[in-house]
Amino acid sequence: MTETRYIEGQGRYALSEMIGRGGFATVWRARTLSGMGRNRDVAVKVIPVYNAGERSRALREGQIAEGLKHKNIVRTLEVIPGDHEVFLVTEYVAGLPLDEAARAYDSRELTDALTQILEALVYAHGEGIIHRDIKPQNALVDDRGRVKLTDFGVAFRAGDTRLTRVGFAVGTPGYIAPEILDGADPTALTDIYAVGATARTLLARQPHEPPRRLKEFVDRATSPNPAHRPQSAWAALKLLTGRRAPVAGGLSSAGREKTVDRISAGAKDGALRVINGITAGWLGYMLGAPLVEGAQAIGVAAGLGVLAYLLPRLGALAVIVALFVALLQSSASLGLTILAPVLGGLWVGGAGSASADVRKLPLGPALAVLVTLSAGLGAGLPLLFGALMRPVGAGLSAAAGAFSMICYELTVRDMGPFAELPYIGAKFFTVPLRLGLEDLWVRAGLILADFPRLPFFVLLWVGMALVVSLAEWWGGWVAGLVAAVGGGVVGYALLVSERSQDALPEALTSLALAAIIYGVLRYLVARTRG
Repeated sequence: MTETRYIEGQGRYALSEMIGRGGFATVWRARTLSGMGRNRDVAVKVIPVYNAGERSRALREGQIAEGLKHKNIVRTLEVIPGDHEVFLVTEYVAGLPLDEAARAYDSRELTDALTQILEALVYAHGEGIIHRDIKPQNALVDDRGRVKLTDFGVAFRAGDTRLTRVGFAVGTPGYIAPEILDGADPTALTDIYAVGATARTLLARQPHEPPRRLKEFVDRATSPNPAHRPQSAWAALKLLTGRRAPVAGGLSSAGREKTVDRISAGAKDGALRVINGITAGWLGYMLGAPLVEGAQAIGVAAGLGVLAYLLPRLGALAVIVALFVALLQSSASLGLTILAPVLGGLWVGGAGSASADVRKLPLGPALAVLVTLSAGLGAGLPLLFGALMRPVGAGLSAAAGAFSMICYELTVRDMGPFAELPYIGAKFFTVPLRLGLEDLWVRAGLILADFPRLPFFVLLWVGMALVVSLAEWWGGWVAGLVAAVGGGVVGYALLVSERSQDALPEALTSLALAAIIYGVLRYLVARTRG
């Protein structure tokens, strides 16, 4: 006869039988021996720990689970650290995992089970918790039909340091969102994909065609493109059931603020890809028009635009190849013909490796030229970078954008013998493309000597982008917008050349228009999601 094992924490528990085994832990049914819940069944998850890192992970799982109080989440009663194990004491759910319980479900019962999972996620996401391992085996169904989400062992909590190595996908094959396999950080859309994959798995056992609404939910939730999925658990719940998630389900006021005050990762991803596609299309037309006929140039632009939307970095590399061909056909020196594509390739590869956001908008530096020429909004472009990118990507893109605009104005734009830089009004002799690399280096030194404040223009853009990005990260976009615009006004006033009368009004008008557009769109996002 096996000797009974006892666990002691705030309560005392006797392990009776093993009811589950995973890759790293076992789950036991146990009986409480002390306290107000004496003689009550509980579940005890026993997690072996062999080093400090494993102990941190186990305790973190317990801390996350202890903080979640919702009718559709298994309640964690106590976390007990031992010498070589960590014990998670939870309520005991007398029932079956969803994959077993759903064998007898019809479409209505399946929809109800998925609805309960989404209601749990509405709450968990509001608390800043991403589950990361939603699957039928991690949803328990009790004898009353209530679904309870369990196993937060690999959950991601906003603000935590990643405990998994970069490049290692966390989750269960078949339920992992494609962007996670590409190295993206987990978001609410990660869990939404997994719920869709769970529905797809369970529907495969159904003998009849699912209802139209349920089928549409599965198709959209499991879209490979995060921008095409429901952008929050609330939106997924509405798509599945036709109703909004109930506030009574447990969404805290803090959670509601996070939902309203942050643009969803899927929306950002979609916006970055669209902007990258538009920029590629414009560049494709500008580079192709001198080489091919009008209709063919439009075809080249459309092809590059679609490619840059679907595969941003590959589209950017195609643009770089087009730039190389255009330089070969021009009067540019051999050194410049080689240097420009090399710098572009280094940007796409190097900066893209440093920031996932740059990977989605690798043509961001060229966007500075586009918005300055066509919309007059270049002075406010850092606001866009900050709104859609995390700080590293926003800062890098803003710096590269300012540099690209300066280079374009001094070399490519045909404004006669003199070039005047937008928004700062400094005038210089135009730099001919035929100059060799050594001459270009000398000319760059002369430009900096004549206007030593020029590097601060790049730093101003970086600062504005970082302020907005950090404010978006903390959920205070209004304060970030005010601070960035205020800093921009002061910065442009200090940078504008004394020889220009029009540069400062031009910069302030451009910045104000960009701020108004950003503010209105941001307000609409908040209204739509709130």
